[in-house]
This record gives sequence, C-alpha cells and structure tokens, in this order.
Amino acid sequence: MKPRQVFVREATGLVREFSWFDAFNISAAIILPSLWSYSSQVAFLTSATPGADWVMSEHLGLLFMIPLAITYILMSRSMPRSGGDYVWVSRLLHPAIGFMSGWLFWFAVLTALAVNVFINSSVIIPLFLASIGYGLGNSSLVGLASAVTAPTTVYILGLVWIAVGAVIAGIGPKYFSRAMLVLFALIALSMVLSFAVFATSSHADFVNAVNGYGGSNMTYDGIINQAKSGGWSYSPLSTSATLYSIPLSILLFTGMNYSAAASGEIKNVRSSMGYAILGSLLFAWLMNVIGTQLSVNVVGYEFAQASLSLGSNWPLVAPPWIPTFVSMLIRNPLLLILIQLGWLLTFLWWNGSGFVVVTRYVFAFSFDRVLPAKLADVNDRFHTPVNATALNFVLCAIMLAVATFTPFVGLYENTVAMCAIVWFLGSVAAILLPYKNKELASILPGSKWRVPAITIAGIVSMITMAITFYFSVTNPLVGPSTPMAGAVLVTTIVTGLAVYGVSYLLNKRRGIDLALISSQIPPE
Repeated sequence: MKPRQVFVREATGLVREFSWFDAFNISAAIILPSLWSYSSQVAFLTSATPGADWVMSEHLGLLFMIPLAITYILMSRSMPRSGGDYVWVSRLLHPAIGFMSGWLFWFAVLTALAVNVFINSSVIIPLFLASIGYGLGNSSLVGLASAVTAPTTVYILGLVWIAVGAVIAGIGPKYFSRAMLVLFALIALSMVLSFAVFATSSHADFVNAVNGYGGSNMTYDGIINQAKSGGWSYSPLSTSATLYSIPLSILLFTGMNYSAAASGEIKNVRSSMGYAILGSLLFAWLMNVIGTQLSVNVVGYEFAQASLSLGSNWPLVAPPWIPTFVSMLIRNPLLLILIQLGWLLTFLWWNGSGFVVVTRYVFAFSFDRVLPAKLADVNDRFHTPVNATALNFVLCAIMLAVATFTPFVGLYENTVAMCAIVWFLGSVAAILLPYKNKELASILPGSKWRVPAITIAGIVSMITMAITFYFSVTNPLVGPSTPMAGAVLVTTIVTGLAVYGVSYLLNKRRGIDLALISSQIPPE
C-alpha cells in the first residue's frame, strides 16, 4: 500500500497576521512584567529562601535565560512553524522524542493556566477588593474579599477567567491584538504608577502608613514583635540563599520564548522574533529590577520577612504582598483604583497568551496526525484552531477543579522542571541543526563559523537548562517537591511516549507512516 500523505492537508490554514508587537505581547504576557511579577518575586523569595537578595537573584535569573533566548530566536528564524520546539525536536532528534517534549510542555502550560486562575480567584481578586475597601474605608468590600475565597466562588470566578482567555485567543489575530494591547497598556500603567508611589515615598513614610492602616490596631513594630514571638528571626542577606533562589528567578522570566509556538503566524518572522523573545526578556528584567529595588528601599527585607512569616495571623484581609503595601501609601482614590485594576487584570493578560500557546501545540500534534485530525481544523473566519481551543478550555476547567476542590494543587509544582527538560531538548536540536539540515542553518548569522553560532548558543543553553533542572528538583519549594508531584512528571513523560506509540500503530494500519515526520517540515 502506498503511504498516504502525513500532514492533514497541504496548507496549515493559519495566516501570518501577528505583528512583531503581537509576538512581543505573547511572550511578555507569559513573563508578566507587572505589579504581580515583582510582587511575586518578593513574596516567593522571602518565603522560600529568606536571606536571598531579591534584585541579585533577578540578575542571575536573566543570565540563565539569555542563552535560551538566543537559541530560540535562531531556531524560530530557521523553522518558523506553529508548535515551535515540538517541530524542531521532532525533525532533528526523533518524532517520538519531539512529541513527548511537546506533550510535556503543553501539559506544563495547561496546568499553569489552571493554577494561575486559581491564584487569581484566591489571591488577586480578594487583595483587589480588600485594598480598595481599606483605602476607601468601605467595610463591605473588605467583607466581600473574605467571602469570595469560598471554593465554589473561587472555581466560578476562575472558570470565567479561563473562558475570557479562550475567547481572546480564539477571536482571531486582529481582535486578539486589540484586546492584548489594551490589557498590556492597563497593566503597564498600573506597574509604572506603583513605581511612582514607591519612588516618592521613604521607609519612614511606609512605617507611618502601616500604623493603624485600614482602621486596624496594626503597627510596624507590632508586626515585627508578633513575628518574633512566633519564632521568626531575621535572615540577613547571604550568597548561598541568593544562589538557592535562582530557580524562582528563572520561573519569573519563564515565557519569553513562548511566542515561538506561534511563529508560523508572525509577519516578518526573522526580525520579529528578536523583538518578541529577547525584547520581552529584557523588558521584564528591567521592570522587575526597578519594582523590586523600590520594594527594598521602602518596605525592606525585615518587614517583608516578618509579615509573611505570620501566615493566617496577619491582621488584614489583604495578604502582606506589595500591592497591599503600595495601597497603604496612597491617598488618591483614582490612583488606588488604577493600580489595583492592573493587578486585577494580570492573569487575564496571561490567559490570552497562554491559550494561544497551548492551542498551537495541539494544532501541531494534530496536523502531524499524532492526535485526531479534527483538532487541526482552522476556522475560516477567525483563522484560529477552534476545536483545539475548545479542548484546552475543557481540560483547563478540569485541572482548575482539581486545584480548587482537592488538596492536590501540589501536583502541578513541576513547571520549572518540565520546561527545563523541553528547553534542554530544544537546545540539543539547535546544536544539531547545522549538521542535519545545512540549508536551514545557512540562513542564520554565524552559519559559516567553524562551529556555527546556533551550535554554540545551543551548547550554552543546554548546559544552563541542565543546571536549571537540577536546581528545580533539589529546591523543595520549586518542584517536583513531593513524591506525587514527581510521579506526575514521570507519568506525563511516559504518557507522551505512549500516546505517540499508539498513534504510530493506528496510523500505520491506515497507511500513514508517522516516521516520515522526521524527514518533512510542515508547510508554512
């Protein structure tokens, strides 16, 4: 029997309609330079690695991510296809390894979507309501902040956020661009205004603002003393704690290369990917360093450590995060609302980009016939894979239910480890590109060097990702931090290989040889 065509059709049906800024927005929305990003850096590092230098940790995280950024820019230029590193690894290593890698990354991003909307409902929305309530003296909003943390409410609000993200990603490039631009502008405005509040305030101003905030009996010294009486002691800055915090800073910058998943739809892709990947990384680094340094100046390490050590004994409904501390310094209601609005919209921006990414992976799997071909259908009006979007929405809703109604949210503590594996394999593919496909490598800068530039970048990136994986599995607050979380990581890898194996056999019976994937690049 003559082998049938591997690909579902001769053209993907996707159109190059994303501009360079759309590509930048896809990456930036995942990195999330915002009030959330530098606030989470402060909160996570203070809780996980007390004594870590927040700003130095960010510098180190940047150094780990630059080689990966360069590698992904070059690979996106040579093979700009939907599915990104899934396509590269499939064609340059082995289709089974490529599918396992893509499956692993798809699962990582899908679970991140679920966890992010869980955090949105259980942390961001309550803090938004409480901060405005305290600032405006509105006790009803403060009470509502407590009420919305009920599990059913958390799930419903999370489901709404998931649905809106799916719609933003599914309404087509033109409307996606507009929606993401508005979200970027509001979130950036919130971040810059928070910078302004901190930049015009001193530590003494903050101490005075804490005392009696929101009509409470809280005082700055009282929080310090309460923490000490509970067994807390200040951890001074140390090099070891800072080095131990690197995985969390890598997590802070995760996302700059996600636009590669949609590189088959980006106009002028060979120039746009530099703006998207390296541009979003440097922008996020600069914004986070500014926000984090201002937090050091105004809030200080001691109060951040003490307040977070209190846990449920913290006296306010709004948790001791930077948006709460910023609100304490604000007297203008409009300024308060604008800053908190950007905080509220944080994961709506992330979701729009996240759904583009997970949808393109499912599309690429299906276009290669590894998953059902129907998932590669592209809507003629919106130019998006609507079936793949719908599938991801359903799966994300199920994962959100697990995070909300069960104690198993720790199952999802694998993001850094999963991404490190995928990016390690993507780096290996980059190393091999000039030796397995000279034609594709010849268009890249440094292709005529004795050791091509893409190979050098891939080697450095491979090493940093190997170190990142080691850091992630040895830091209990990054993950996989429990036997069950580790089992999920291993199961996801094995499942990816099993799905490919079953699909290979089923397609073989139909006269389709999936092994041909390794010798053909999908059409543009």
